[in-house]
Amino acid sequence: MAEDSDKHSKTEQPTAKKLSEARKKGAPPKSQVLTSSLTLLSGIISLYIFGSYMMDGLKKHMVSILSTMGTFNLTESNMYTLSLKLFALVLMLLAPLVVTIIVTAILANIIQDNGQFEFQTERLAFDITRLNPMNGFGRLFNKDALMEMVKSLLKLLVVGYVTYRVMKDESQNIAFLAEADIETIITYVGHIAFQIITHACGVLIVLGVLDLMYVKWRYIDNLKMTKQEVKEETKEQDISPEIKGQIKKMQYQMARRRMIKIVPTADVVITNPTHYAVALKYDRERMLAPVVIAKGADVMAQAIKKIAKEHKVTLVENRFLARELYDQVDENAPIPESLYAAVAEVLAYVYRLKGKM
Repeated sequence: MAEDSDKHSKTEQPTAKKLSEARKKGAPPKSQVLTSSLTLLSGIISLYIFGSYMMDGLKKHMVSILSTMGTFNLTESNMYTLSLKLFALVLMLLAPLVVTIIVTAILANIIQDNGQFEFQTERLAFDITRLNPMNGFGRLFNKDALMEMVKSLLKLLVVGYVTYRVMKDESQNIAFLAEADIETIITYVGHIAFQIITHACGVLIVLGVLDLMYVKWRYIDNLKMTKQEVKEETKEQDISPEIKGQIKKMQYQMARRRMIKIVPTADVVITNPTHYAVALKYDRERMLAPVVIAKGADVMAQAIKKIAKEHKVTLVENRFLARELYDQVDENAPIPESLYAAVAEVLAYVYRLKGKM
């Protein structure tokens, strides 16, 4: 009920910022029905155009190979050379078909994306929630899954109906195949297959266009916002760059004032050496593990190093450890057990320098 109420409150069209963020997180709306239909149709047309070239090339090279088999010396080097020739032959003969399919698939995606093409690396990133079986179970029974099932059934019906119509129209000609030679039969079967696929693709392309319209509508509908969300986003965008710069400057100054107080109390500052700096403190009597009391990257890292030098806090360069501490540990949080050994080694070195061991 809460989900339905939230859905009804989202009545506003998504802003440009919302659309841009959604695009970064996932692929834009596209119809797989349209893409696959166009790709299949282009492949069939390519075979129709280049089929004779491919068959003639195959016959020519096979005759050449078979004519020399009687005198062919079966050595390892000769077999290797023959394999390379056959591989090159297959690539050469299939090149027109493969290139046509790849180009069509790319163009189909670009056209559906309003002339844009962008590789979405975020979708390749590992997400542990994808491995949750309950999430997968839920996806089986949502509206999108039901619509995908309807699309699959429609595609089956289209292919079945087109096959029936073509076979019915050709039923009289099929009866004469009993007296035809093998080459005629193969040619005729290819002709029927070409008709079935081209007619089916034509209908599926129409369905694909309708599917694209639905997918885009569904995509925008899912991104709709509440009036409050639009108001807050507009307010955020109305802040001038000068004010944003002043806010960042104030945040930096506040962080620096805090560091001036806290960094001098650190036992050690571990550096990257230029990009990261992490200040650690360890009190055996009060702490179960060393604590990250300050950390920073780039400009903030240089500020931490400068304060540490001014107060004679030991600086230790350890690229891996500095990065791991910066990424894994929040400020005022203890280090994880996985870093105990590495940090202990650094602290032991610092204590030896200070004569505490």
